Amino acid sequence: TYFDTPDLQLHHQGLVLRVRRDGRRLIQTVKRREGSAAGLFSRGEWEFPVRALAPVVDERTPLAGALGAQVGVLRQMFALEVHRTSMVTMERASRIEIALDRGQARALDRTSGFTELELELLSGDPRDLFTLARRIDRIAPLRIGVLSKADRGFRLIAPLGRAMKAGKVTVKPEWMPDHACAAIMADCLRHYRVNEALLLVEQSGEALHQARVALRRLRSAHAVFAPLLRDPQSARLDLAVRRLSRVLGTARDLDVVWSKVSPETRELLDARREQAWKGVSSAIGAAATRHLFLDLAEWIQFGDWRRAPATTDLRQLPLRHFAGSALDRRRRQVRRHGHHLPDLPDTARHALRKDAKKLRYAAEFFGSLYGTGGAKKQRRRFLEALEQLQDQLGRLNDHVVEQALLGPAAPDHGAEHAQLLEAASHARHVLLDCEPFW
Repeated sequence: TYFDTPDLQLHHQGLVLRVRRDGRRLIQTVKRREGSAAGLFSRGEWEFPVRALAPVVDERTPLAGALGAQVGVLRQMFALEVHRTSMVTMERASRIEIALDRGQARALDRTSGFTELELELLSGDPRDLFTLARRIDRIAPLRIGVLSKADRGFRLIAPLGRAMKAGKVTVKPEWMPDHACAAIMADCLRHYRVNEALLLVEQSGEALHQARVALRRLRSAHAVFAPLLRDPQSARLDLAVRRLSRVLGTARDLDVVWSKVSPETRELLDARREQAWKGVSSAIGAAATRHLFLDLAEWIQFGDWRRAPATTDLRQLPLRHFAGSALDRRRRQVRRHGHHLPDLPDTARHALRKDAKKLRYAAEFFGSLYGTGGAKKQRRRFLEALEQLQDQLGRLNDHVVEQALLGPAAPDHGAEHAQLLEAASHARHVLLDCEPFW
């Protein structure tokens, strides 16, 4: 049974509180979600027996500090019933517990079933977890799971039969760049997997959009930390992500145009749109895609890039210095590629749009380093100006895509197009006049 305040105070602070009945025993557990490993690896945890199905708030856990005066308003939010089958096996020299959970989450009149396999390293090399996962995958296809059991319950309270947007990434000034890289990429992986799970069961345009955004964020993170990522596997994984992103992008472009045109014009796109969605289903359902994200999860945590001698100095660089240098590079690209914007050809303007996106993602990745005082205000103004530029460039790009897909049947956006060009040029100047928050 899971507990929280009516306004989900613990959930918003990254804490989970439950009391578990196991036979005659009652055990209280508090978990803290660090958010840096996409739910794949260990979290802070406090556990002890209790006498009743009611939480105990004392100095043994962070609950008192998190709840403050709301201690007395804790409520039962949802319950999970789980049947677990477990065993311990050896993978090379590592002892690993395999737990197969079949369960059901229940909140009010809503229920949701689930089946998940959890691998826990008891001793040995954590990379052996991935070796074992791949062996199991040859018997029964596996996908990286990013929802905790608590997440499943909270999705019943506020049903998420919709896509998930990217959350706020938190990095800390004392972290080294490789730690921040792993945290940011794992967040991108989680963002993708939650939306991919929705795409596997329904044709959701918004989930398609968010899955594509997640892949873009992942590739942007790869570019930001490229000086650290010198191992051969890095390039192979980035290329595979790029290929998948293209498949999703084709369907997304058709979806956007199809949703904006008249019913008569839609008929011109129906067959291509249906074929593009089949391509999405085929791509995300393929074994290669399952294996790609298993490979990514392992590479993020244990790839050779984390030990490469050539990157030793960079790994020791203070994170603020690394972030500032990365943000400077992306700002210079926007300055360099946007001169005389109204006169740029479509391809050059599209390159500027991609530069702006990369700058936006980098600003979001490192934003928590600049979350106080004057830097926070500067960052907000900077992001508002950047959002204006992206909005104008995005609408211009929609016109180009419409023309490419519909040809003579495309709507005439002549006057609006000219206005958008002027607005985009102004937005770029406003952005470049903003003082960098870093």
